[in-house]
Amino acid sequence: MSEELPAGRACRVSADALAAVSDDLASRTRRSYVAQLRAVEAKLNGEPLTDQSLSAMLAEMAAAERSPSTLALTVSAVRFAARRFDEPDPVGPRCDMVLRTHRRTSSPPRQVAAVDWTAADAASHAAAQRGDMIGLRGAAIIAVMSDALLRVSEAAALDCQDIDRAVDGSGCVTVRHSKTDQQGAGAALFLRRATITRVDRWLEAAAIGDGALFRRIRKGGQVTGDRLSSRSIRSIVAANAATIGIDGASGHSLRIGAAQSLVRSGAQLPEAMLAGRWATPTMLSRYASAELAAQGAVSRLRPDTLEQ
Repeated sequence: MSEELPAGRACRVSADALAAVSDDLASRTRRSYVAQLRAVEAKLNGEPLTDQSLSAMLAEMAAAERSPSTLALTVSAVRFAARRFDEPDPVGPRCDMVLRTHRRTSSPPRQVAAVDWTAADAASHAAAQRGDMIGLRGAAIIAVMSDALLRVSEAAALDCQDIDRAVDGSGCVTVRHSKTDQQGAGAALFLRRATITRVDRWLEAAAIGDGALFRRIRKGGQVTGDRLSSRSIRSIVAANAATIGIDGASGHSLRIGAAQSLVRSGAQLPEAMLAGRWATPTMLSRYASAELAAQGAVSRLRPDTLEQ
């Protein structure tokens, strides 16, 4: 645990030094922490990093309507770097006060729209009906992400060889690395026959046999060898959800909606956790709170009577 910051002492952390660290953090988290530290360094411009200077920066972020989670991420990055490099923790009473006040006065975050199984099938069908390469790609992306409850980074990382086909026309997609599988143990996830059909139509039209599964398309429908980025996949999901009347969708909407559909269809908590590769029930319980309540003890055990 980092020592409390004595009066007159400053914490010295370096974004460049943290960027070189590879053994403490997942790469995505490290990049996020490094970005936060660079912002802190730029703002302080050589001023010592103390509870007073950091709290002033947090107050400016709050006044600029940055979210409480963004302020908390900045604090987490500073604290992690302080521990990692054996520096005193600069987060003291002033920072804590800014964080508490901002959490109390901020508007609640907007709920991400869910795209459940029914909506995902409708969006995938609508994409395919475009009849062009962009439509075929979008249809395959939506179907795969919905079936396998994929995160956008996982969908972006897929290769053609990650798709396996069964005799009955269904198949599996292998996710080789993920946010919760940094060691690369991998996970094989079920794909329906309809989804395999969507994938195969895209691959055939794009004349792709290996390498990246989902790729950029130039004007005129020319498929490149460039892998789609996570940002592009988020945009594709949001745009196709909007075509069926779902506004506010994000790259996580298919994962959330599939979790809700699983529970709504009768999946028990361990089954749904396995499908979504959640190590704890925390996120699943948040995504499918209404569906879990409908299957809970009260709904099953309390008699539904009305006294006249």
